Amino acid sequence: MAAGTHYDLTPQYEPQEFYRVESGVRKSGPYKLDITNLVVGSFLPVFTPVQVDLVKHTLVPVRNVKVVEAYTTGADALSIKIAKKSLAYAGMFIGSGKKGAEVTAIDKSNKDYDVLTIKAAFGEDIAKDAILFEATAVGGTVKKNTANFVLYDAKKVESDGAVLCTLLMQAYEVKESKLILPIHELDKVGLTCRFQFDY
Repeated sequence: MAAGTHYDLTPQYEPQEFYRVESGVRKSGPYKLDITNLVVGSFLPVFTPVQVDLVKHTLVPVRNVKVVEAYTTGADALSIKIAKKSLAYAGMFIGSGKKGAEVTAIDKSNKDYDVLTIKAAFGEDIAKDAILFEATAVGGTVKKNTANFVLYDAKKVESDGAVLCTLLMQAYEVKESKLILPIHELDKVGLTCRFQFDY
């Protein structure tokens, strides 16, 4: 390499210990990923929460977003700042269980956070660090997908051929603060019998 040459590359995978590794148990068999509304060429990180159909051997990613700055509702309050690397997409509904909104655009230009533009005010204030989920409708009361497993390893989203994933079905001492994608409290209901979270 020539002196002074600099490569400004972002690593695709950032190795971290998210849980006590010896407690991890992988599930047998690959499962096919539904890539709808995922960006081809992007990576789903380790411990991505997923909803798995054990009969069809298929899975969909569970989309949650972490709010990084408190939001105050109002007629002109049409943007919500969320953590980077979320799986949010334009057209999805986000909800708190009581209120919700439709996402119309996502601005990823800021290096510290992404900004969701919503079609109408959320309807209630949202605290910093709150986790919103993908909802089935604009009202935001019903979660669209609920996690029953997480991804064992990072997986690249590809359009040619099936994207086959390995699942993690048990892990203890999960360091929630280190997870790239947030886990909603409703997801933990289906996970806590096999996953132990350290807060």
